[in-house]
Amino acid sequence: RGPRGVRAAVAAALLLTVGGLAAAGCGRADTSEPVSFSDIDSIIAAADLRVCDEIETEARAPGAVEERRYDVGFACGDGDEEAVVVATAYNDDEARDGAARRFEGQVRPPAQGGVWTLGPFTVRVSGNRDPETVDALTEALEDRGAE
Repeated sequence: RGPRGVRAAVAAALLLTVGGLAAAGCGRADTSEPVSFSDIDSIIAAADLRVCDEIETEARAPGAVEERRYDVGFACGDGDEEAVVVATAYNDDEARDGAARRFEGQVRPPAQGGVWTLGPFTVRVSGNRDPETVDALTEALEDRGAE
């Protein structure tokens, strides 16, 4: 084959691998896993964070059945150590995964926020985020199985 043939074969293999990974769904959590807002509260507590404010939001993404916004931090009242967590419950994986993709597409650059899936939920972290707060949330979410 020669160098050109080898490069073409490697390029084709890489394209197939990347295409296969994209088709696999980018690693989403199983929607049949029983998760509730109590679990979201437990994740926040496991991160050693306090809920400074919690509201049920009225405007929801398509397919969402309930959504809550949490302002969290190590010490409430110190906006420098806070983050916004939005947990949204969906009826099915198609609606949940579509919402996660839309959010990921809106967040550019990626440092502006993050989204995880956990059971039938999306969990978004955004707002004026403190890196230590986000790290604690990320660890607690991943320990719980969020993807």
